[in-house]
Amino acid sequence: MKRLLFALLALLTAAFAAGCGEETEEPHINIGDMESGAGITSAADLAAFFESGGERAVLARSVDMEDAMLTLSAARGHITIEGRGNTISGNADCVIRLEDGAELTLEEVNITGGAAGIGGLGSGKISGQGAINAVAHAVDFAAGIEFGENSRFYIKSNRGCAIRAGMLNMGKGCAVYAQGGESASAVNIFEEDILLDEGALLEAVTEANYNALKCTGTLVMQDGATLKVKNNGEYHGAELNEIELYGVTNIEADGGDKGVGMFAFSADGDYYAVGHCEPEMVIETGNGSVTFVNDAADIPEPTPEPPLQRKNNKIHGL
Repeated sequence: MKRLLFALLALLTAAFAAGCGEETEEPHINIGDMESGAGITSAADLAAFFESGGERAVLARSVDMEDAMLTLSAARGHITIEGRGNTISGNADCVIRLEDGAELTLEEVNITGGAAGIGGLGSGKISGQGAINAVAHAVDFAAGIEFGENSRFYIKSNRGCAIRAGMLNMGKGCAVYAQGGESASAVNIFEEDILLDEGALLEAVTEANYNALKCTGTLVMQDGATLKVKNNGEYHGAELNEIELYGVTNIEADGGDKGVGMFAFSADGDYYAVGHCEPEMVIETGNGSVTFVNDAADIPEPTPEPPLQRKNNKIHGL
């Protein structure tokens, strides 16, 4: 009888504790073995993986970093986050910071920032597929950002730029769709060039009174590359310092009520592009031109350049 009473007392005590909201401890994931079927479930485990985990991690669910920032050092090398459609969110200066030269691959991962999304004080490389959304600049690098070959990203800012960087380099077959916020261009490259490799696609759209795309350097497009810019406000679709087109490129440029589809301060060559530019493109100085055609068959055969003077090979004077 006493044993029965003690057993009943133990059951009542356990039930009382559960009713008061006593929490069970969340299981800790072994960050060294992320591909065994387990996955990251907490901010602490995700931070530990970024600091000293292996090369690949799986998100078992969405993770909110709150005010903590994930930092990927160059010494960690290249890491991959398999998101399975889950989200990494946070309210720090940026959700993920890449140190100069760090490389991150996101596979079906959503990044949502209360401030910025992914950024760095130097340069970095992002590959894979996913969406990056932020209140401020969604992708923000002081030096440059490279998107890896065959990557596909949808990038959007509420108030800032979708992409803000010193330089933008897009690998072969890469596609980036950028939607600007209410107070900035969709894409703002403020020091050097935009380089679109073969088959790359860059789309920049803004609803605000800023250029959809702005580049203080040169827009360089290789064969098969595509640029789409659209300003639903008042200014230009794209404002460039200079433009260089190689092979058959595709451009669709639509400016705002008081702007043009594309504005370039200078152009030294006579180029052709498949597509349109409305209103008509303006080139301020230089002897160059860009002619828009409906079909690649309408483009004349190019005249070969001397191999040691090709600007896109960056070997002037050799």
